[in-house]
Amino acid sequence: MKKKIALLASALFVFASVEAFSFGIGLRGNFGYGYGGSLLFSPNKTLHFGLSYYLGNELHLGLTADKWFVEKELTSVGSGSLDFYVGIGLYGWLVLAKDPWMGLGLRVPIGLDLSIDWFELFLEAAPQIGFSLLPSVGLGGDWFNAALGFRVWID
Repeated sequence: MKKKIALLASALFVFASVEAFSFGIGLRGNFGYGYGGSLLFSPNKTLHFGLSYYLGNELHLGLTADKWFVEKELTSVGSGSLDFYVGIGLYGWLVLAKDPWMGLGLRVPIGLDLSIDWFELFLEAAPQIGFSLLPSVGLGGDWFNAALGFRVWID
């Protein structure tokens, strides 16, 4: 009987947690070294991950992870708001070409975020500094990235 009560209590806890959990998914267009895009996943309103690509003469693959520390409402827009945000993040890149390149770096996402109910539109600039790991170790990579994108929040 105790096992059944523990199982029922655990199930109720899981379902109650799922109801309170929301996450965002979206897309962004990147402008920096070249033109590309990202698939986005946000487990909450301040932590954002991206899986990026650039197509050109070679294929660039990347990951970003950003944490927003400042988010300030600039104005109300209908049932939503226009916010300014600043964060800090990490990025990693792998270039698949004749001479492969791989690097890691730090970025500072700064942007405007228009949120209306479950939909969010953003414009972002991200100065960044990186370190090349391949073909040699040293300072390198992209110094600036910009993006325009959207997220849909699922409760």
